[in-house]
Amino acid sequence: MRKRLRILLTLAMLAMLGCAPAATDDPAAQAAQEPATVAEATDEPKQADSAETAEIETAAEPAEFTVNSAGIVDGVMDDAFGMRGTQLDGYVPTRSLPLTIENVPDGTACLALSMIDPDGGDWVHWLAVNIPVGDIAENASVEFAGSFVQGLNDFHTVGYGGPTPPSGTHTYVITVYALSETASLAEGFSLDAFLQAIDGKVLASVELTGTYAS
Repeated sequence: MRKRLRILLTLAMLAMLGCAPAATDDPAAQAAQEPATVAEATDEPKQADSAETAEIETAAEPAEFTVNSAGIVDGVMDDAFGMRGTQLDGYVPTRSLPLTIENVPDGTACLALSMIDPDGGDWVHWLAVNIPVGDIAENASVEFAGSFVQGLNDFHTVGYGGPTPPSGTHTYVITVYALSETASLAEGFSLDAFLQAIDGKVLASVELTGTYAS
């Protein structure tokens, strides 16, 4: 009886050992037998370089509003646009300078311009408003007169009156204005009316100078 009981106990212990998981030296197998845990993140956000964090991104500045003329080389105005020109109304030169205009500000509705001789007591040579945005062609004062409005120059003619210095060399200042809206002016307006009409409408202005000798 006792022998039979020992045999039964031995069989029970062997059965219990058979249900236990087998020990293994395989790390992968050991990991599989362990309870699943929440994985900890090992990749930390890359620290920004100190120079990069210090750098402030700014929008690119708009390109500079400019005016140039093929009729002015090295600051000197070509003879064709002054008293030695071949296009004259009596003694008044009427062939206006070509103007290349770049980087007009956003929101520009039209252009305006003035050409003044400070050396001649601020003599008015050309006034114009409501010029279509873009380059101004050579002789535009005559050939494209209907596409914009021109003022009275100090020769008492409407449109461009080129340089006619009585003596020496004079410097002429051409100012181009970018206007936010058109100016309410009729043909033959004065310099004072011009300045009043563009007041509050100027988005930007730029100057070009050229000399002309007698």
